[in-house]
Amino acid sequence: MKMNKTNRQAGFVLIEVVSTLILIGIIGAFTGFFLYYGITGFLASKRNSEDALKVQVAMDRISAELRDIKASPKPIFEAKKVTYQSNTLTLPPGDRVLQIENVSNVPGIYLTVGGTKNILLDNVNLAKSDITYGATRNLDNSGDGSNEISFIKVTFSLNDLGTPFEVKIYPRAMITFP
Repeated sequence: MKMNKTNRQAGFVLIEVVSTLILIGIIGAFTGFFLYYGITGFLASKRNSEDALKVQVAMDRISAELRDIKASPKPIFEAKKVTYQSNTLTLPPGDRVLQIENVSNVPGIYLTVGGTKNILLDNVNLAKSDITYGATRNLDNSGDGSNEISFIKVTFSLNDLGTPFEVKIYPRAMITFP
């Protein structure tokens, strides 16, 4: 009779072990899901933060470049491109080109200075990017009938982020519209 009681306890212990393993497996699965989504969220947040910082640096540089644009010789505005000279004495003299284009399969915003092309921002969506100038008006109140550009606008978006970015620059020089 004692033997029969021992067998029941051994069977009961086996059921406890199996049910404990099943519970640990369920808890482990839920923990894995929470960890996966937490890490994925952290990595997405980190990538977006790095992209936002790159965009801010590029927008600051674009603003600094176009704010001190020289009125003479006149800047040349083309689709997604502006060729100009800078009034800033600390920058190298000569033509400067700010352009949104695809170079070596790297779509981006490029600044060319003295023939050297430098990338300001990569991963730019070319279809949603442009460089334009604002409405032309007689800003200097001259009687010669010439109109000046009120602002220069650079708009772009990144491939990874759907948010469009825009910087509006008000040049210090009166740039006459052709």
